[in-house]
Amino acid sequence: MISTAGSTRGEGHSRDSFVGAAGLVPKYNGVPGVSLMKRMTKRQVAIVGLILGCAPLLFGLDSPTSKGLKLEPQPKEVQLREGGFQVGPQTKIFVQLGHQAEDRIAAETLAEEVQSQSGLQLNIFGMKAAGKAEDGAIVLARLEDDRVRHFLARNGLKADSAVGSSGYLLFSDKDHLIVAANTGEGLFYGVQTLRQLLRPAGNGLICPAVGIRDWPGSLKSAPQNLSQLGKASLQSGPQ
Repeated sequence: MISTAGSTRGEGHSRDSFVGAAGLVPKYNGVPGVSLMKRMTKRQVAIVGLILGCAPLLFGLDSPTSKGLKLEPQPKEVQLREGGFQVGPQTKIFVQLGHQAEDRIAAETLAEEVQSQSGLQLNIFGMKAAGKAEDGAIVLARLEDDRVRHFLARNGLKADSAVGSSGYLLFSDKDHLIVAANTGEGLFYGVQTLRQLLRPAGNGLICPAVGIRDWPGSLKSAPQNLSQLGKASLQSGPQ
């Protein structure tokens, strides 16, 4: 169970699990947002994904290799763990309210990848800062939330200054799948890595249990605003 309101310990899972008062609000799927990052067509999202996949220099060439994982660009730090997170018909994607206009592009990109690989159509929900996501949910979070940051730190992922505005942290185990960043741009990059981690498993997908920290290298060729690739609006919904 992921939440932004404290933590408890549980055996057989990650070192800590978020619990707290429910903060779920209805999913949003139809109201135009105000963020420029949302003004991208599916084709333009695919172009950005291709750029990231074909340009390892974007995140530096000094990344360590991780046996069993082939990721482009190779993240700076990768911790392989036991087990994995199952993505199934009941899995939901959560983004934090207050940032949903920016973060929706990352959520939409992830949902489309899941549908492409498995046929599953995942719903996207907004989550209040003082709320929680149910067990087995995918959470796209902001590192400004102390509880998210502390949870990741307890699981070996420190949100230090190296992460910056374009870096991200990615954590997964049996019960959690979290991508966290300081900005919508960082979340978008984290989702590109997550897309590569997903593999078919039964009637759904699985993400191996990992802990990843990554941030741009010295070559900063990524667009400062993803809207530079176009201004066509994506469909969004009630917030």
